[in-house]
Amino acid sequence: MNKTVRLVALGPSCAEARWKEEGKDTWGIQYTWRNFKLDRVFIMDDEEWIKAKNSSFSVPIDIAQEMRDAKVPIYVAKKWLDVPNTIEYPIKEVLEYFKPIEYFMNSMAYMFALAIMEGYERIETYGIDFRYFGDLGNELKYPSNWLDETHCGAFWAGIAMGRGIEVVTTKRSSLMKPVRPNDPSLYGYEVSPIIQEQRKEILAKRKKVEKKETKDIFQVFRPPKGMDQKEFIRLVETNAVKPIANVEAEMVDEVVGDAPTVEIATQAMGDKPVTS
Repeated sequence: MNKTVRLVALGPSCAEARWKEEGKDTWGIQYTWRNFKLDRVFIMDDEEWIKAKNSSFSVPIDIAQEMRDAKVPIYVAKKWLDVPNTIEYPIKEVLEYFKPIEYFMNSMAYMFALAIMEGYERIETYGIDFRYFGDLGNELKYPSNWLDETHCGAFWAGIAMGRGIEVVTTKRSSLMKPVRPNDPSLYGYEVSPIIQEQRKEILAKRKKVEKKETKDIFQVFRPPKGMDQKEFIRLVETNAVKPIANVEAEMVDEVVGDAPTVEIATQAMGDKPVTS
């Protein structure tokens, strides 16, 4: 058995992987058989869905035929009767091995888990990019996409590293990297330009509040008719009731004769005005 396995997906960084490397096993997901010499394939998607998806393309793909033509073992959630080379993923054994972990958000997670369980000493990732760091790894694209996959990918990479397995990512991959390319990754020791600007804005806003250059925002609550005041205050403090409005308020102290009075100037926020 080889000690290194290459996990190949479809992100831009798959271009950094060779067709085949001697002394290394290569596992991939759907379609990667077109560009790589694979030892195993993982298609953990629901069979009905993945067939419908491929049939819906402007140029329909017969995914079952491609899987048969790949002529390699293909791991699936449940055996595909029309694809003889499909193998049911050993989910029970994997869940027992990693108990109590049940965190598999994509096919890559299942690949990582099986590679760990089978004893590989080095895992290389290609095309497992999630947020797509551009063609050269220097541009953030789709920052809010694939969040589940991103988190799950980092989790399984961490599980592997925690067990002494070497995990290697590509330059273009966002796996185990800051959200924005080239941002610092040592919190408390480095600060990115974007975070620095955000901090300046927070401090500037706070100074305006302290100098009363901006109005404070208060939540307004109104008790139902006849409710005990202390009971209503208790409900407010425990977040059991919702405010009727948010208002901007500025406290203005005025002295009329010997008796100080307080005038509160308020402006309703949102669609509903505040009335007495």
